[in-house]
Amino acid sequence: MPLQQGDILRDRYRIEGQLGKGGMGAVFLAHDLTLDIKVAVKENLNPSPESERQFRREARLLATLRHPNLPRVTDHFILEERQYLVMDFVKGVDLHTHVEKQPPTPAEVLTWAESICGALSYLHSRKPPVIHRDIKPANLKLQPGGNVVLVDFGIAKVFDQSQTTTGARGLTPGFSPPEQYGGQRTDARSDQYSMAATLYSFLTNQRPADSIQRMLGKEILKPVRELNPAVPEHVEAALERAMGLKQEERFPDMASFCMALAGRM
Repeated sequence: MPLQQGDILRDRYRIEGQLGKGGMGAVFLAHDLTLDIKVAVKENLNPSPESERQFRREARLLATLRHPNLPRVTDHFILEERQYLVMDFVKGVDLHTHVEKQPPTPAEVLTWAESICGALSYLHSRKPPVIHRDIKPANLKLQPGGNVVLVDFGIAKVFDQSQTTTGARGLTPGFSPPEQYGGQRTDARSDQYSMAATLYSFLTNQRPADSIQRMLGKEILKPVRELNPAVPEHVEAALERAMGLKQEERFPDMASFCMALAGRM
């Protein structure tokens, strides 16, 4: 049964409302009755014992993360075959909503890109690396002071070189790379694709062509500068490379992509 306003989880977290919902679960605003603070509670379905073991292992790793452009994971638990992550409640507006109301300049987008680059470089440098796998405008929060925070760790995964598939996958047409649709291993370059697609949408006010439709030859990725001539050429080139359909076509790592966006390559 879906969580309702007033429900209390583990005698501690009182649900106050829903912040968002997607194919992988929902995020709720809650009040931590122990610490007397607002928190975000992410709920995912938990279909198997292996999923439960993987969730506990990865939640413990997420709880060790500390970065100014990431929320802290402060608690995790499983109730009635549902997984819960408790995170900082990040005040602000998601960039999907913000951009719809106030289209940004290329300079603003590149400032946001620095924050996202910092968060992803940090995640990918963990041992083992953490792959977010659901980067999109709605999962980026613009705080009142201008800081951008990458939220929603509901399907973040630890990178495992031995695995070809890695459990739950966030699929958002236009923002998900081809390998995320199944059959191939996701890695740090998968986040690179999604970040580039997100920046593309900010700069063009259009969702980019879906990666699978591009692979099938049914859609093409329109050049950024064709839609917004104010975008610098080096930014267009960086985005096109980062959105390569094959992982090996993209930049080798997030740092290289970020340097190219900044015109330092």
